[in-house]
Amino acid sequence: MNDRLKQVEEDRKALLEEHSHKDGEGKAIVEDGQYDVKDMVAFSNDMKELNKEKFVIDGGDNREMIRTVKMVLEKLEEEEYEGQDSEIYDYLCDQFKVDEEEAK
Repeated sequence: MNDRLKQVEEDRKALLEEHSHKDGEGKAIVEDGQYDVKDMVAFSNDMKELNKEKFVIDGGDNREMIRTVKMVLEKLEEEEYEGQDSEIYDYLCDQFKVDEEEAK
């Protein structure tokens, strides 16, 4: 997962570079660690697209992590959720197959 986080951060920086004003050498203008973004709407749309990309966790090496997340979701069933929290919880339960028995 750390590799995925690093890749997303690299992609975010590439989008910032792409959407920033450029100096005389064609490099993105950065002041006080902040990029000078020329089109924030286009940048935001590209970031939304980046964030929509699915990340697949293979079960082999991560089986225990997946089981742990599933157990946490099962324990949270007793809570009441509304609105977006409810949608997120339902989505995670579907993805982690909380209502299905685990095959041994």
